Amino acid sequence: MPIERINLYKTTPRLGFCDEITEDKYNDLQLGRGRSTSIFSLATLALLCLAFATLEDWILGINSTLPLYAFLSLAAISGLTSLFSVLSESTSQLTMRILIPGCMVLVVILGGVYFQGYRIYHAVEIVLFAIWLGSLNVLSFKISSILTLLSLSLFSTMAYLFGATELKLSALLVTLVAVFLLASYLSYMLERMRRMMFLTNEALLSVYNRQESWAFTLIDMDMALSGICNFNELISRLMEQIKSTIDYDSYILTSLQGKGPKPLADVVEGTLFNQEDNTLWSDELLTKLSQTRQATTSSEYELQKGFLGREKKVFQHFRLDMPVMNDSTLMGVISLRRKSGPFDDLDMTASVSITTQAMMIFNRSCKVVPDSNPVNEPATNVTPDPAPKIIPRVEIAKKAPAHPVLIDSDAQDQSQSKSKQQNRDVAEEATDKESSPPSSDLDVTMDSLSTTSLSASESSAKQGEDETVVPKSVVDQFKQKEASARKTITLLSRENADQIALDRYRTAAVEGEPLSLLLIEVDGLSSVREKEGDQVAYKIFAGIVKYVFSKTDKEKDVLGRYGQNGFSVLLPRVDMNAAERFAESVRDFTESALFKTPYGEKKATLSIGVAAITDETGNHEAMVKRADMALFVAKKNGRNCVKVRL
Repeated sequence: MPIERINLYKTTPRLGFCDEITEDKYNDLQLGRGRSTSIFSLATLALLCLAFATLEDWILGINSTLPLYAFLSLAAISGLTSLFSVLSESTSQLTMRILIPGCMVLVVILGGVYFQGYRIYHAVEIVLFAIWLGSLNVLSFKISSILTLLSLSLFSTMAYLFGATELKLSALLVTLVAVFLLASYLSYMLERMRRMMFLTNEALLSVYNRQESWAFTLIDMDMALSGICNFNELISRLMEQIKSTIDYDSYILTSLQGKGPKPLADVVEGTLFNQEDNTLWSDELLTKLSQTRQATTSSEYELQKGFLGREKKVFQHFRLDMPVMNDSTLMGVISLRRKSGPFDDLDMTASVSITTQAMMIFNRSCKVVPDSNPVNEPATNVTPDPAPKIIPRVEIAKKAPAHPVLIDSDAQDQSQSKSKQQNRDVAEEATDKESSPPSSDLDVTMDSLSTTSLSASESSAKQGEDETVVPKSVVDQFKQKEASARKTITLLSRENADQIALDRYRTAAVEGEPLSLLLIEVDGLSSVREKEGDQVAYKIFAGIVKYVFSKTDKEKDVLGRYGQNGFSVLLPRVDMNAAERFAESVRDFTESALFKTPYGEKKATLSIGVAAITDETGNHEAMVKRADMALFVAKKNGRNCVKVRL
């Protein structure tokens, strides 16, 4: 992988890349380098020629007219060539465009020694020229060192032949050796810097391409996987989508479907999983995947006997294990292996994102097809009895005669007993609803009144408008409970939030109104949960949700779960700019807040991804993917920030 290649290159002193393909790409890039190299190099050479002409005029004056005018002419040529590089976008013959004026300067320096005899300022000129030659970006370290050594050797030979004494020659040789080492060091560092920049650009380009491929894969999955209601077929087709985003040599998968670990794989492709002696998925690995719901990476080695019977590790391959989750159930495991390089964080995040999206499509397809069963519920042939039709008490009251009627006492007693029995049935019904199992929605405030009992209270209060059916005291009691229920913050499950958000999206698309989505994730909440317990993590999470809930519109905005450590906020009639400002205010509050927990006050930060409905969004799921991509970028950029996906 590019990042690992950069880290490896930093630790080695050699310049060349071990990979021939990478070396060829770097050499091709060097052939077409931009104009800035020639502009600065030729401009520097023009300044050097002016400095050499000044030295000639200052020291020898009229006796040095030939070198003087030669340096002035070369300064003009270098300046004009530099100006040509500024005005023209051509990069052809870039190296020769720089080296020809440089060679002419060297000839003038050697000619000055020949015609005037060796002088000290000639040594100054050759030193500056050698440093300029070593700092050329268009030359590799090898070529630059050869040219510098050749130039210094010619100059020392001319100095020996024309006027240099033994003492001067000895001092000159020492100086030239030091200059050669300095020029070689400059050339070495410059080429190393160029190669590092090349690797960095390759890494950034690779990450960008993989992110783009990931985004397109999430979009293409809707068409590729929609309508599949067989889980084994889904998980096999899923590998086609993973292949376009994550590079691997071999893969192996198993479909658990809630039955527990299977010793044998369902599908194996490639050679890296052949002749596997150990258990492919240990109990420890399955437990970790089920609890964390995140992919895991590892490097696998083989123990071999070496010299004198000592065991040594021989690298085999890198491995990535990704879980396929349906809510909280581990439905399958997919394992990838490759030898080219380790799997990075982008591979882990993309794999979980793709498998999660696949399960969303699968569950949606199973709901559309009436004969299909959920993957984690066994099929049954028992047909439930139809529920008895209950006539609301308001309708009974409406059917009562408006004019007074005469009834005997027995009939009145019978009517009163029926009314009491109906009230008792309503109370038992409310009790059954309150004692029913909680839904997947999260009640953040943990009030005693659940959302289910709240709906029962509302219906009862509405029915209590006629005091002949429900006494006024009962109505007041329901109203008190309703007021208490309004303080309850219910964080919807991912599925329920998506259903509501889909309706809001369609409404916004039809009416042309703005709509924004925030995906908020608490940074490092998993590590807090592991180190300090679920109670501390819950207090932090609940405190953030309460603040967001207090700043949103209870009638329009939708808050739902998103992932293990995050939640989503849908903001109807809010454009992207306003949503970004709101997200920044939430992030700023969280960064400065202290959350009270059983183990003291804790701090937290948020990573937030923002997306909005646009003409290019297409549908609600595409907007969610854009927000998810923005959240991924926020986490990659150091967390504690807000990123917008246009």
